[in-house]
Amino acid sequence: MKKFNIKKILVPTDFSETAANALRQAIFVAKSKNASIKLLHVIHQVYITGSELTVPYGPAFFNKLQKTATAHLKEMAAEITKTSGVPISYEVLMGEVETIVNTIAKKEKFDLIIMGTHGTSGVKEFFIGSNAYKVVHNATCPVITIQKKIKGGFKNIILPIRLEIASRQKVDYAMEIAKVFGSTIHITGFTTLNDKASKTKVKQYVHQVEKYLKDNGVKYTSTSIFADNFIAEILKYAKQQKADLLTIMNDNDLSLDQLIKGPYAKQLINHSNIPVLSVPLSIETDLSFYPYLSGQLPA
Repeated sequence: MKKFNIKKILVPTDFSETAANALRQAIFVAKSKNASIKLLHVIHQVYITGSELTVPYGPAFFNKLQKTATAHLKEMAAEITKTSGVPISYEVLMGEVETIVNTIAKKEKFDLIIMGTHGTSGVKEFFIGSNAYKVVHNATCPVITIQKKIKGGFKNIILPIRLEIASRQKVDYAMEIAKVFGSTIHITGFTTLNDKASKTKVKQYVHQVEKYLKDNGVKYTSTSIFADNFIAEILKYAKQQKADLLTIMNDNDLSLDQLIKGPYAKQLINHSNIPVLSVPLSIETDLSFYPYLSGQLPA
């Protein structure tokens, strides 16, 4: 797996309070890693015809929106650079939020996206979902989604470790964030399979992550959870640990629970008050620090 090195951060903004919360964290990370930030505002162009034309519409209207947003971003960028020294660029584009954000992130090779999420619930969640989840679902780089204002950065990070091999791809990403904020990582082995072999294997995986974090000088605790409901149990444990960041993979597996209720990432992003770091599945996986893969531990 490619080493996670944060040098370019993309921050989509709709000028809301949650977007401001995300920007504050992005500035902290950028200062710590000598990284740059790009502010991106996307104007969603709604097409209205006939008798439904009851709102301002047309090129002149959208040009005015674009100029206003650009002026606002210019002012924000100047203030951020003045007070923090972080290099800031900005851009206003028209289109679908998730498409524009992911296109820019991939084209300009951003290392991390940090964005606010308003969350959704009920029927709206089932049929529409949030822009944040749509970005996460198709992102080619890690995404941190934030709902509420955070005090003091990410100090306690929950790192779930499941039986799926892809689950361990997020370890380096959690570790890098922990180094930025001086965090403690709470390794959380998890399985819904109530058999000795599965429980033993999860505990072995947890042990290997412990060693890896220790060798890299990262503070950690560890536990194992055996339960039926991953979402409920991981949020419960996160609350107990006063966690301020939850690290997950971007829906690398689909269980029956996910097919009914929606992917784990979607459930967490839409409902968690805790910021979520979502890591995309990578085919360039280097899990050499897990000896069980090379036969050094029992399968």
